[in-house]
Amino acid sequence: QRSKVYVDEVQDYTQLEILLFFYLSGPNGLFLAGDPAQSVVEGTEFRFEEVRGVGHFVGYVIQKPKTVNVNFRSHSGILNCAGGVLDLMFTHFPSSAKQLKKDKGLFQGSRPGVLLGISIDQLNILLGDKLKGAVVLTHDESVRHWRRLLNDYKLVYGVREAKGLEFKTVIFLDFFREIPSSLQKPWRELVLGRATQDFEHIYPLVATFLKLLYTGVTRCIEKLFFVETKSSTAGDASMRWLTKQVAGRASYATRNNINDVEAMSMTSDEFISEGINNAELAQSLDELGQAQLLLERSIWCFEQTDIIELAAKARIHYSSNLFRQELQPPYDEKSANDRAVIEMRAAQLIESLTKEGLFFEVLNIFSSLTPFLSSEYAKEELEKRFIRKIRLAGREE
Repeated sequence: QRSKVYVDEVQDYTQLEILLFFYLSGPNGLFLAGDPAQSVVEGTEFRFEEVRGVGHFVGYVIQKPKTVNVNFRSHSGILNCAGGVLDLMFTHFPSSAKQLKKDKGLFQGSRPGVLLGISIDQLNILLGDKLKGAVVLTHDESVRHWRRLLNDYKLVYGVREAKGLEFKTVIFLDFFREIPSSLQKPWRELVLGRATQDFEHIYPLVATFLKLLYTGVTRCIEKLFFVETKSSTAGDASMRWLTKQVAGRASYATRNNINDVEAMSMTSDEFISEGINNAELAQSLDELGQAQLLLERSIWCFEQTDIIELAAKARIHYSSNLFRQELQPPYDEKSANDRAVIEMRAAQLIESLTKEGLFFEVLNIFSSLTPFLSSEYAKEELEKRFIRKIRLAGREE
């Protein structure tokens, strides 16, 4: 057991996983934080009442959840738009998430912009100039497609992938057009106020896309753009909904002309911050393919600055990641010469990683290398003379 266990994004966990947290923490040592409206992980449908049920199952008394409605990330222009999405969710899908008060921002800010009919070439020009450094959000299954069309632009994220992160400028790309064809007309009826009372029962999957939309909108700190490259039933209706002014309320977003978008390229410091965020996230992942993508983004961000040392450090981390992917099981039979080559490459990488202070990756290399070491003696000596010192230093920190 641990004395205290803190869990963020608790809405992404199943009841069984939450039960394990209770067993790890004991009766008074568990702190959970989350947002039911961002429950977008497939296979989970979260309510805080379920946490109380799990607590009662193990015999613990659970405190009543406390709500935080002050948003320290986004300004009012972003949050008003997010609030509009919540209105749709709570009105038409009352069982999908408990209704909470809308977030309030500490600062005023501009409403999101809407760009309709923008071509891929125009978008590439924007991302290379006026919107350089903006993060492109899309459906997770479309990330590879859009990265290819956007000339391998590194800052393309799926909404689920980006959950928990924050970005200065966000382009929400073809979100509405890529809603499944079977839900295009239901989505139109929803946003135009024509949904029937049994809408939740007939179209339960629409709630998932509302949660994805809300999650994506709330990733943004300053500038948000909804960009639709082509007309669609859901897209056209959503643009009307976003830009429509109703009595007592301004529209959620404004129509923008591509020629009027102000220069909003990220500063050098912001590129550095984004690069560090991606590198640290890559470090925390066990899935090497996903870590590789994050490191590519990190390298690209650092290359936009004049801090060449950070780019070099990220490249070494990237090389180590690729090497570890080569060493993944199932293991092929290796000749003595093959093993010698692997040991030599590992030694060179370990030396470079050590110089850069990437000791966590040194440990990862050693773990991947162990099955290929030519003798137990080599393994024991490396462990005793080098690896053990790194582990001890890590514990002291």
